[in-house]
Amino acid sequence: MILSHAHRFIFLHNRKTAGSSISVALARYLGPEDLQLSAIVETLRENIPLTARVKREANRQMNGTLPLFRLLGPKLYGRAVTRAIDHAYRPVLGRKPPHSPAEKNAKAFPNEWQAYTKFCVVRNPWDKTVSDYFWRIKGESDPPSFEAYIHALAEGDTLGGIVPLEFHDNWPLYTIDDQIVADHVIRYETLKQGLNETLCAIGIEWDGWLPHAKGGTRKTSARKGDYRAQYNDETAGIVAKLYAREIAAHGYSF
Repeated sequence: MILSHAHRFIFLHNRKTAGSSISVALARYLGPEDLQLSAIVETLRENIPLTARVKREANRQMNGTLPLFRLLGPKLYGRAVTRAIDHAYRPVLGRKPPHSPAEKNAKAFPNEWQAYTKFCVVRNPWDKTVSDYFWRIKGESDPPSFEAYIHALAEGDTLGGIVPLEFHDNWPLYTIDDQIVADHVIRYETLKQGLNETLCAIGIEWDGWLPHAKGGTRKTSARKGDYRAQYNDETAGIVAKLYAREIAAHGYSF
């Protein structure tokens, strides 16, 4: 999530929709009092400085010790900032501040919520679920099958922490009472075009740059293929039920 006073926008960071890449790209345009909660490590990796507000609030959370973490290098420094800023905003935004629900954002920043432009990116849930699966099993020596993962989603089983039961559904991140509250909803399938149009409306002259902040998870040809190849009729039907509201709202199909 990003809250920008400089450009009067709120970026609602849906999971597995290139949100980290967008956050890094947007970080270049932020003002000193803007709040960036997403992709801190990735932003520093691109040598883009964090805002004064982020550093100030992270340092306050760490009782003034944040500067010491610079001695450990940019990666560990970025992780320290991420942990600190997360903990600072959990009381008002919930367990995952970068992916905070729209309702919590509206309550935490009521004036900005009413006055600023809000936007997000949505993605075909069948495609998003495949992407999420490969992201969640990265590094696992004995990962569950995709079919087992889908059944676990439906049955409320975390499979030992692999399945993100609390955070797999993007719908609450940009809706309140099942009503879409984002002023601009960009489709992942036409990401650059939609993002350019939205940023132009906000008043940002975007240069089109998007880093691959979290790319490379699906490295084999099987993983990179059509997402439909991962499904059978049963698992496709489960995803249709899990994300029925989002599918209906945006006209997605398998």
